[in-house]
Amino acid sequence: MENKDFEKLLEESFEKKIKKGDKVTGEIVSIIDDKTIAISLGQFTEGIMHLDHYTKDKNVESFKGLVKVNDTIEATVTSVTEEHIYLSHLNQLAEEEFKAFEGLKDENSLIKVTVQSLAQNNAGFVCKYNGVQAFLPKSLAGSAKVGETLEVKIIEVDESRKKLVVSRKVVEQEEYQKNRLAEYEKINVGDVLKGKIIKVEKYGALVKFEYITGLLKVSEVSHDFIDITKELTVGDEIEVKVLTKENNKLELSRKALVKSNFCLFAESHTVGEEITGKVSNKLPAGLLIEVAPKVKGLLHRSEYSHNPNDNYASFVKIGDEVKVAILSIDLEKERIALSRKALMDNPWKDVTASVGDKVEITVNEIVSKGLRVSAFGVDGFVPISEASTERIDDLTKYFNVGDKETAEVIEINPKEWKLRLSIKRVKRAEFEKEYAKHMKAEDATTTIGDVVADELKK
Repeated sequence: MENKDFEKLLEESFEKKIKKGDKVTGEIVSIIDDKTIAISLGQFTEGIMHLDHYTKDKNVESFKGLVKVNDTIEATVTSVTEEHIYLSHLNQLAEEEFKAFEGLKDENSLIKVTVQSLAQNNAGFVCKYNGVQAFLPKSLAGSAKVGETLEVKIIEVDESRKKLVVSRKVVEQEEYQKNRLAEYEKINVGDVLKGKIIKVEKYGALVKFEYITGLLKVSEVSHDFIDITKELTVGDEIEVKVLTKENNKLELSRKALVKSNFCLFAESHTVGEEITGKVSNKLPAGLLIEVAPKVKGLLHRSEYSHNPNDNYASFVKIGDEVKVAILSIDLEKERIALSRKALMDNPWKDVTASVGDKVEITVNEIVSKGLRVSAFGVDGFVPISEASTERIDDLTKYFNVGDKETAEVIEINPKEWKLRLSIKRVKRAEFEKEYAKHMKAEDATTTIGDVVADELKK
């Protein structure tokens, strides 16, 4: 029985002649050397396979460690000679690659590849995905390096040519945009952040945080006028405050984190304080006074003096020092209101005289149009027509500086510091009173007014 079975198998083996192109499956029976293995193809038949017919990987130099005895392997018969049957596994590799490509028909899908080596002419990288070779062009490589396993996006699949082109750059850009959006969402107006200066221009600087970039305008770098190209340097770390957040854009400020000269002045001075400043400019509204380095306040013309007729601006020059009092400090608008008259006593505050009152005056100055005098502690004026009961052309013949006289108030306006007086009216009243003493009412044929009128005509 056993002899008959053996004879049958022997006959079958001779009937099944192996020829070129046949696909066979066998077990490795021995590793002949680094480059050659023997494979059993059935009863009494073995095939030979060389290393370059097992793999296309030029970096593999030996079967040892790659396969082992009793491993099953599929192969194709490449040639049959009297001495050997030669086998190749490369067609099976191609079929495996073809099967792998069946799952890569959709472009833009993400896969993980291993970067194996640089491509020829440094055109990119050769990568592997499930046994399939993929090409990563240099322009699409992003930060890829040999030896890395990384996620890429398929941008071209050609099954007929077994060509697969991938991009790491697209993935990195998508990841960057995702991270950028996440970082943007976390940032709020008013936040203080640290970033790195990546660009400096005359209009401002670009500051980059982890993913997002913000604009630091030149006007927000400092409270003072500066040359931003000299103030900031690319690569420097800078602390800034977020001013606005809109349409995925940030506007930043460094000066918002630094106290201005104005703020420092406001912190160290109070309303009502007397300070000394320098006249820096003359304006129609008043004088600009520099009260601290790069800090100016306005001395309004109405605050020159209690005297509304005082034109203080005409007496001072640019650079002159002026003593003033602080009326107000507006931090929001950065304005300082100053007063000179607040440091002066107002001589008119206690003046309560009325028209018709008699007052003693002192002659301070004699001018062609009258007498400048003082009364009630304020300045007044006696017109030449009111200086005497006589007609006078030259007041110096009748008055001297320092003379004291009695005069009648004929006009008074404390708001305008205006006081006009008359000596003539007092003299006239005295004359009328003197004449009245010597007149007898029963014998009078004329009035006192007539007599006075006649006297005044002499």
